[in-house]
Amino acid sequence: MNKKSRTRLLVATGFIVVVFVVGVVFLVQRQGAYYRQVSDLAAGQYNGKNVKVGGKVLNGTITRDTSGVHFTIQDLTGKPGTVKVTYAGQMPNTFNSGVDVVVVGKYASGDQTITADQLQTKCPSKYKAQATTPPTATQ
Repeated sequence: MNKKSRTRLLVATGFIVVVFVVGVVFLVQRQGAYYRQVSDLAAGQYNGKNVKVGGKVLNGTITRDTSGVHFTIQDLTGKPGTVKVTYAGQMPNTFNSGVDVVVVGKYASGDQTITADQLQTKCPSKYKAQATTPPTATQ
């Protein structure tokens, strides 16, 4: 391989690496870098930013209107604090009071609300192993 070809290869490889790094940084900023708890939002550094937050839907807080579904979530770790969520997309079948959810959207610290673009539910009881009775020996 001559010097000119090697230089082209190095430049092309460098360009690909730069494009990949920029793409990863963009996705992390858009989706929220980390899975956050409700109590983390009190720090105030997330106002106006996209966040990814997990919490438990509080009983009696789910309301529906023409703009979507509104509900409140609390911290999964037991720390104090709640945040309101507004979501206008397709609702998962498992969504209900007391369910653990993960929401992705823009946080407004003034009214402590997340305007969610994405909503996922988690149902731990659905995935727990069911008790089985041991087979009895027949003779």
